[in-house]
Amino acid sequence: MEIEEVAKALSSDTRLKIIKLLAEGEASAVHVYKMYNEKFSDRRERATIYRELEVLYKSNFLVKTYREESKEIVYRLAARSINLDLVAQTASAGP
Repeated sequence: MEIEEVAKALSSDTRLKIIKLLAEGEASAVHVYKMYNEKFSDRRERATIYRELEVLYKSNFLVKTYREESKEIVYRLAARSINLDLVAQTASAGP
């Protein structure tokens, strides 16, 4: 992944807060929406949270899985850290 892509994905305060929430464990979009509005004072609409989850997913920060038993899609962090190579201008998942 290019550093520009990483910077763009992480440039949103809302997306950074979503990452913090998902650091606690996987959650459905509805659960992320509810947790976000309970924990943070800058309330967001459900559509905004869904859109931001998809931005993080498309940027490879999140993995999403369909849970057959609950009939919902859950999101989780793809990695807990990223490694930046400033010379090559690339980023990769850390441990």
